[in-house]
Amino acid sequence: MRLKDIISALKPGAQCVNWIDATDEIEITRVAYDSRAIERGNKGVIFAAIPGEHEDGSSFAKDAVSRGAVAVLARAAIEGLKVPQVIAEDVRGALAKTASLVYGEPSKKLRLAGVTGTNGKTTITYLLESIFNESGRASGVMGTISYRYAGKSMEAPHTTPEAPDLQSFLKEMTEHGVTHVVMEVSSHALYQKRAHGCKFDVAVFTNLTHEHLDYHKTMDEYYRCKAMLFKELLKDGAKAVINTDDAWGRRLNQEVAKPLSYGIRSNAEIHPKTFSLDGSGIKAVVATPAGDVSVNSLLAGEYNLQNIMAAIGAAVSLGCTPDEISKGITALKRVPGRLDKVECGAVGKNFIAFIDYAHTADALSRALGALRAIAKGRVITVFGCGGNRDRAKRPMMGEVSARLSDITIITSDNPRDEDPLEIIKEIEAGITGGERFEPWSSAAVLNGYTVIADRAEAVKKAVSLARDKDIILVAGKGHEDYQIVKGHKAHFSDFEALSHAINELSKE
Repeated sequence: MRLKDIISALKPGAQCVNWIDATDEIEITRVAYDSRAIERGNKGVIFAAIPGEHEDGSSFAKDAVSRGAVAVLARAAIEGLKVPQVIAEDVRGALAKTASLVYGEPSKKLRLAGVTGTNGKTTITYLLESIFNESGRASGVMGTISYRYAGKSMEAPHTTPEAPDLQSFLKEMTEHGVTHVVMEVSSHALYQKRAHGCKFDVAVFTNLTHEHLDYHKTMDEYYRCKAMLFKELLKDGAKAVINTDDAWGRRLNQEVAKPLSYGIRSNAEIHPKTFSLDGSGIKAVVATPAGDVSVNSLLAGEYNLQNIMAAIGAAVSLGCTPDEISKGITALKRVPGRLDKVECGAVGKNFIAFIDYAHTADALSRALGALRAIAKGRVITVFGCGGNRDRAKRPMMGEVSARLSDITIITSDNPRDEDPLEIIKEIEAGITGGERFEPWSSAAVLNGYTVIADRAEAVKKAVSLARDKDIILVAGKGHEDYQIVKGHKAHFSDFEALSHAINELSKE
């Protein structure tokens, strides 16, 4: 695409400086936001100088040009560059549109579903992927765990990629025959306009709970970012599928056009006529505008029934039949790191163990609520809170775990630059009931809480305490396989730690 045409598409909010005669003929074939990603000899690259929290991309513009960038997109003119500069006050918005144009506006060639909210996004994308696959639709997914399509899968560095990467992925999907894409759209991505070059056929709102307030500052600001997906990025005639069991969802339901509500307790268009929850999963009959959907799922808990209804709403909006939806839901056996059952084997004790990504008070409450509903013995919870993140949630998570667990083991979870013991103290401040016990005491422990900063040792302790019919939950990491301590990222997997502790017990 010619640079001249990009500038024209960005107007009236952009202008070009350092105009040279060759501008009309400059062809843009790629968009970059990291100068290091421009390999010498690359042709047709426009470099976007994104203003950042710690560094301004303008500082790297000269390096980008020296590597071969033929134009620069920036908020203000940069001295000393001998290439055209496209100046736009809203650089991120201009970047998103530019990336979409350069990669051929791929979202227009796809049926695109976006999922946002604090909790449930990943599970809903897995459900929709399964529904698409079981109904013969070629699917692609971008989300927290991975980006995948056409048999390919790659690790996800961000829940929602930066705009050039996002548009490049969507283009690749169209080239591989993908027709239906489901994407987790994070509040950070919406605030930074990463997805603003997309137009969605359907968008899902799950819920809004206390999270990311270190970034968004207030719940109203957090909500405003989430609402952008529904108010700015939908195609004409697209559906907004909204959880009206959630107070923020009820607000959104009043503010957008053509909402399709879902809920268990609310007077929603999509709702369960009947349902049952037990250790084997979820069985339900869900009413929809397209007819009843029979649900037989291995997923656990009431909140997963909400996730299933969200996926049903999106699938109905995209033309899937009740039978196709039912088959897709049944076909999904697990979601990595989301109430993910770990095989206990023959350890001489009949207990059950799970890992879960829950890292907010609400998510932990949902996971523990689901497990309490099926528990025939005690619930033992291991969790911590991340460093350099929202501190207000720490005592809240302590309160939730102490209230819904019989035994809580507070541990470390990505302390980053903070002292793990100081984080643990802030979690412990929320525990109002239950006695603290010494972790290595030989006395029998029936309930209470303790502190073990070493996460592997904390998991091992939980396994040693478990008795017949108990349930262990190791929360916070889910699918993640690392710990970040003082800038060092080391391998650590809750799944591996729990499996190892169980195997060691079986040898005793």
